[in-house]
Amino acid sequence: MKHRVVLVTGAGRGSGEAIAKKFLSAGDIVVATDLEAPSWEYENQDENLLRFAMDVGNEKEIVSVISKVNSLTEGISILVNNAGISNGGGSLLNCTSERFDKLYAVNLRGCFLTMREVAKKLISEKKGGAFINVASIAGKNGFADTSLYGATKAGVIGLTRCLAIELGPYDITVNAICPGSVDTPMLAGLFKRRAEAQNITIEEAKHQMALTIPMQRLQQPEDLGELVYFLASKGARNISGESINLDGGVVRD
Repeated sequence: MKHRVVLVTGAGRGSGEAIAKKFLSAGDIVVATDLEAPSWEYENQDENLLRFAMDVGNEKEIVSVISKVNSLTEGISILVNNAGISNGGGSLLNCTSERFDKLYAVNLRGCFLTMREVAKKLISEKKGGAFINVASIAGKNGFADTSLYGATKAGVIGLTRCLAIELGPYDITVNAICPGSVDTPMLAGLFKRRAEAQNITIEEAKHQMALTIPMQRLQQPEDLGELVYFLASKGARNISGESINLDGGVVRD
């Protein structure tokens, strides 16, 4: 296998699926993981697609899957840490320590562990690579009722900046993407709650949110696919340690 090997976590649907399909369309070998092995198909590209069930909150599963992929291929050179869970709403007083532990385990610790395991082979074999972590504008700006989620995503940004320095000498770039309101199943619950509270349709609820964005449109999963693909390309070989907003102009920092 002489194509690039790309690991995309949280690839079962939404942004992760779009990111995986972008790399497949370029002829790369894609390792798509999620809590359950992704089941979607894409233009008969199954010969370049490896599917695994992997919980990024479980260290043993991460170690096992990455070891297996490295034994089946020339080794992962591009890692996209897309897997994550949201706060699900709730104020400070309503958030439990159990909820915090779960968010931390998936959103931040899982991101750290996958980079650690992929980096081992890249460093030992002196191969360059690219790590792209999906953070959030909630990691830069404060939003009500998202304190735990925002804290984990701020941690992803900090981790990205530190590892860009640490892994730079090994020709491994590390960047983060900070999406805003992406029209994925993760936001479906929010739109439903707003629609019910205001007695409007879900589409009207989406339109209301779009009007709060300078570009006046929600982001689409394919937008993440395009940006991630660029950050993994030779054109981005000198971009590292960045946290790039993908939010239609909401956050300008």
